[in-house]
Amino acid sequence: MRKKGMLTGLLALLLAIVMLLCPAAAITYEPDFTPTSNAVYLENLDTGLVLYEKNADQQVYPASLTKIMTAILVLENVKDLDNETAEYPMWIQNMLYGTNASLGGLIVGERLTIRQLLTSALVQSGNESAMILAGYVGSGGMADSMPKDITRFVEMMNDRAKALGCTGTHFTNPTGLHSDNHYSTARDMAILAKYAMQKPDFAAIVKNYAVQLGQTNKHDDLWQYSTNKMLLTSSPYYYAPVVGIKTGSTDESGRCVISQAEDAGYHYLCVVMGAPPTASEPYPNFIETRQFYRWAFGNFSLKTLLEQGELMAEVPVKYSGDGKIARLAVKDDVVKLLRDDITPDSIIYNTELPEAVEAPIAAGDTLGTVHIMLMGEEIGTAELVATQDFSLSWFRKVLGTIGKLLGSTAAKVILIVVVVLAAAYIVYAVQHNKKKKKKYRSKYSDRSY
Repeated sequence: MRKKGMLTGLLALLLAIVMLLCPAAAITYEPDFTPTSNAVYLENLDTGLVLYEKNADQQVYPASLTKIMTAILVLENVKDLDNETAEYPMWIQNMLYGTNASLGGLIVGERLTIRQLLTSALVQSGNESAMILAGYVGSGGMADSMPKDITRFVEMMNDRAKALGCTGTHFTNPTGLHSDNHYSTARDMAILAKYAMQKPDFAAIVKNYAVQLGQTNKHDDLWQYSTNKMLLTSSPYYYAPVVGIKTGSTDESGRCVISQAEDAGYHYLCVVMGAPPTASEPYPNFIETRQFYRWAFGNFSLKTLLEQGELMAEVPVKYSGDGKIARLAVKDDVVKLLRDDITPDSIIYNTELPEAVEAPIAAGDTLGTVHIMLMGEEIGTAELVATQDFSLSWFRKVLGTIGKLLGSTAAKVILIVVVVLAAAYIVYAVQHNKKKKKKYRSKYSDRSY
């Protein structure tokens, strides 16, 4: 028996190690084409379901996607976008000279509002605009910024990225110009983009292909045109559901684009990084993004798996005169995004229930949980609640408590001890009485009359 117990223990330990080393495979969906981009992240924003990812945590060069982080800091640190202004200084032009950086067409000495500069940085991906914004925020809104203020701003970028949950990101500049130590991941960039799109000023800017900034001290009428060709109706890359967000491209990063699309009540975010341009297709990032959206919109839909009030289980009730069984129903609707070819019989519902519950119970009290399983993975849960009240019967409670006490191990031990003590006392009493009688007889048998 001892050897058998040791063998069982070793087998259990081995099984635990195997489970740790080989976790259950998560549900994966494959698009109807072969992506060539280095890193991809596609999420349904209505449910948070990630439909597809490829190298989503691999550190890659983000190029001008970086400007999303720059914009976040501007929006969080500038109180008045329309009345606070900043000027394009010569030292920024000197820093950008020879870098082949994309520009917004600004002229040294030109003064613009922070909103105009933000629009230039996000729409036309103007590197000089991003640098002016970084210097302004890094200096605390001073009229004249310095290179040290850019350094301070970059520190703010890294601190804010970490605070927002980015774990594979490090910035060295506010523009995205190449640096070996300037990197991010598709998942981190999705975090930043989703956060930025919650800001109305950001979302209002990035949805536009062409923006008229108007007159400045250097331009009679300054326009900015988006680098996102998916927003241009006359472009072969146009895709009507797209509502932004930002492109990026360097020789080292390849073609990148983060976008958001809305169609028929569904909302998706797609991150494509490192798409390789070719002579026949210079913008594969737009091509693949559109393919991902068409696949998602065409093959996935929301399905109600459980309805509020749907009866799912029963559980015994103790100490109530209102009944012995509580019927449990689903507390809230459970709606999940599923591929259209997934049939209802492939969904498994596992209930997690107590052996019994004690009164009092109010209708609506959570008494259990149902786990919704698909291909061995949990895709959702729902609370199970009582459908009626169960009042407490003190009489039943007392009887049940007494019965529980009598049935407990401690009570059994005490009963055995009492019986043993009683038996010992009886034996002692019998023997004591015998001795007493014998002594009594001996005392009076020797007496002479």
